[in-house]
Amino acid sequence: MTNGLCGEGIRLNEIQVIGTHNSYHLAPSAGKLKLIRLFSKRGAEAWAYSRKPLDQQLEAGLRQFELDIFADPEGGRFGTSEEMKKPGMKVIHVPGIDEGTVHPTLTGALQAVEKWSAKNPRHVPIMILIELKDRVEMPLAPRPIPFDRKQMEAVEQEILKVFRKEKLITPDLVRGDSASLREAVLKKGWPELDSLRGKVMFCLDNEGKHREIYLEGNPTLEKRLLFASVAREHPAAAWMKRNDPVRSYDEIRTLVSKGFIVRTRADTDTKEARANDGKRRDKALASGAQFVSTDFPRPDPKLGEYEVALPGKVVARVNPVSGRSKQAGEVE
Repeated sequence: MTNGLCGEGIRLNEIQVIGTHNSYHLAPSAGKLKLIRLFSKRGAEAWAYSRKPLDQQLEAGLRQFELDIFADPEGGRFGTSEEMKKPGMKVIHVPGIDEGTVHPTLTGALQAVEKWSAKNPRHVPIMILIELKDRVEMPLAPRPIPFDRKQMEAVEQEILKVFRKEKLITPDLVRGDSASLREAVLKKGWPELDSLRGKVMFCLDNEGKHREIYLEGNPTLEKRLLFASVAREHPAAAWMKRNDPVRSYDEIRTLVSKGFIVRTRADTDTKEARANDGKRRDKALASGAQFVSTDFPRPDPKLGEYEVALPGKVVARVNPVSGRSKQAGEVE
């Protein structure tokens, strides 16, 4: 993984980096995968991947993560290990069946990022995608606690216990004195990259009711820590999730060219890796989405040669759509 710096005046939306999907995930054991396969071949294949701790992923050059979290204010709802007994948000995929996690708690996951960041204060900003999970997916699994506004604010409190506010890229920071986030990014633009080095940005993966609860009372995300994926006309529009870079290719390029930040996925359910099919990956990179997420930042020898990396395996590059007027090449 090479490092460097080129292109003065580059803004946050004018770069592109690689990240991971379900960045905490540990594949179920062979025995459990065999059991899962009895009910769902697709599930057994989709969950057959494992992650390294977040600090090791950062060291390998990844700059975007996704964490699925469940509320557990009393502790012990999802397991009996010392980590699981602690009160606070738990990082799990599907309790009761796909619960292997390299970071059982949100606090632990964030501490791994913060410690690495403190040792590498000039790093390109890190984006952490948070998915709030409270749906019952397994009949015998522990019943999740709904994410109401209180639990959403508890997520923010856990973030602030790990990161000082000045280490965060927040909606208020980007908005500044503009009337809305949308106006800020479309008229003023995102802050310059050099002013954001060493910082972390949080985004809400959820849409629908969870997003509406989070936006209630602060329609342009005033005093909130997380950005939300909304319609491009919404006053909080700044970052957007478009997971399918093939179907949404033209839309992503349009959004990026206008000044929005987009996250997309280069692959899904291990399908591309098993077929060694790079078409979706290539579309994702060419779309200009600033954050491109994958399950395979390195090839999995059990599945084949498929991997997702920027040309030259750089940490970050000038964005092929929004950064075309800048000097081409790597930016970290």
